[in-house]
This record gives sequence, C-alpha cells and structure tokens, in this order.
Amino acid sequence: MQRSGGRKVEPGRPDIVVTGNAVMDLLYRVRSLPKWSEAVPASDVTVLPGGKGLNQALAAARLGARVHLLSAAGQDQWGVQLKETLAGSGVDVSHFLLREGASTSPVAVLVAPDGATAFIGWKQPRPLRLRDTDIEAVRPVVGGADILMATLEISPAILLRLFQIAAESGVSVLLNPGPIPDLADLPEVGKLLPYVDILVPNLKEAALLAHGAGLGPLDGAEQLAAALHRTGIPVVCVTDAGRGCVVASDEGTFRSPGFPSPVQDTTGASDAFCSALAVSRAVGASLRTAAAYANAAGALTVRTVGSSSGLPDDRAIQRVLSEAKNSPGTQDQGDLDE
Repeated sequence: MQRSGGRKVEPGRPDIVVTGNAVMDLLYRVRSLPKWSEAVPASDVTVLPGGKGLNQALAAARLGARVHLLSAAGQDQWGVQLKETLAGSGVDVSHFLLREGASTSPVAVLVAPDGATAFIGWKQPRPLRLRDTDIEAVRPVVGGADILMATLEISPAILLRLFQIAAESGVSVLLNPGPIPDLADLPEVGKLLPYVDILVPNLKEAALLAHGAGLGPLDGAEQLAAALHRTGIPVVCVTDAGRGCVVASDEGTFRSPGFPSPVQDTTGASDAFCSALAVSRAVGASLRTAAAYANAAGALTVRTVGSSSGLPDDRAIQRVLSEAKNSPGTQDQGDLDE
C-alpha cells in the first residue's frame, strides 16, 4: 500500500522512528574466519556499540534526521553506555528502555583481513523483547513520523502492531529483513509485507522472501527486485554488495552501481545504506538519487572497523558523489541532480 508519509516536525528535517536491537559488539580481528572446530587467534579485541537498530538510528541522526529509537537493553553498565552513546549522537532515547534485572546482549563479531565477517550471538532474551505496552507508549511518536524503519531483530508479531499504527497515520514503512529469517518464520514475515513501502533485502534475504511468497527460483538482484515488487510492495531495493543495488518500482527496474572502496569491515554497511535511503526519500529525493546516496553511505562505512564507528555524515557522502560524477571513466551513477 502506497502512503504519502506523516507530518514533519521541522521543515526539511525528516522525522524517523527506528526499531531494532541495541547490543554490545565484541569485535575480534582474526587472520581468517574459523572453520568448524578450528581455533583462530585474534590480533585485537574491541568493545563497541552495535545492533541493527542502534546502527540505523545513529546513521540517520548523523545524516541530520530527528530520530527516535524503540529498543530495549539491560539496566547494566553496557545498557547505560548504549543509551549515553545514542543520546550523545542526538537520538531521542525516550523509548530506549533499560530493563531492570536483564543483561544487555553481547555479540561476537569476527573480522577477517579482507573485511569479511562472522557473528556469534543469540536470539534476544525474553526480558529484552518489546511488549504491547511499549508499542502503545510509542504510538504518538510513530504517528508523527515520516518513516518507520524496522528490522527482523524485532518479532514479526510486534512489528505487525507497529506497521498497523504507521498505516493508520499514513506513515511510510521501510523494512530491512535481516537478520535472515528462519524458514519457519516466513509465514509471519509474509504478513508484514502488505504494510511495507520500501523493502531493502540483500540477495539471500530477497531469495528467501521470494521463496516464501511462492515466486519460484529467481536468479540475480534484477529478477528478485522485480518479482517482489510485483507482489504489491511499492519499492524494492535489493542490495548487491560491491555491485550496488537494484531498485524496482512502478517507474521500472534499474541498477544503481556501487562505489569502489577499500574494505576493512562490512559490518554496519547495510544499516548505513538503509538509513541513507530513508533520509533521502523522506526529504523528497528521487529513487535514483536516493539509491546513489545510499550506495555511497555503504561504501564509506566499510572503510572503518566497527559497525557504528564508520557511519558517515552528509558531507562525506556528498564528497563521494561529487568525486564519482567528476571522475572521467567512472560508471554513471544515474542522474544525481534529480
């Protein structure tokens, strides 16, 4: 269902609600990702804020949006640190909940020399899951937003309630369907899709959603994006790693090429991409312009180790876009001045 979006709190400054996890990443630099039963020594260990919800909130705030994060952590040292990090970056933490007696979730992130990553964590413990009372408390904030951003770190049942609230107020919904859902969860995830205005999966997530929708085997980002769009989702943007992304909408299907970038750590690149896409669309950019802007954000993020430490601001993104436009022989990024 297509919606026009909610009211803006400040002219030209989008109002975005993000929901997803906030965790503490334990970042290990390793010489290679371990195989089964293999022990791999780490050359460095760093503790950094992480989680797709936290990353997307920080990324959107860094791009000038007014951001509210709906999430929960433990009322412990890590939880307090996460809340202080968010507040210090300008994120509204009125609905960032610290649960008494609960422990903030850690996630082990293994980073290889080529930037490839692997993760060790567990599903969100029950005390940190969002509750019906949390959703009702955030209703006025969702109703006044331009875009609601969500990930599958939150249970589909809770997301459905949030998406319905957004639909009641004409607020656009962007769903990043990661982490990749289990096959058993596909029917519940499928119930969310009629409420989604912008779907941003990677290739694996797109293929799984297409399977869940009974679309049959599809090959490549172009086919996946077009097929998922035909199910009724207004905009489908399939990210394709260093090759950029493919966008399908009623305007047609096109590829927005990626930007060359030295890769240190791919963690957080998709979060930066989603937030840049949301902010750009919320201020009225065309799909081609928004896709190029999001690709630039993702390319910048992979240059720094740590999911939240490399999130770019608008000036850095504009510099990448300008350099690409003025560099002879580079691949056309589309009409960036639309």
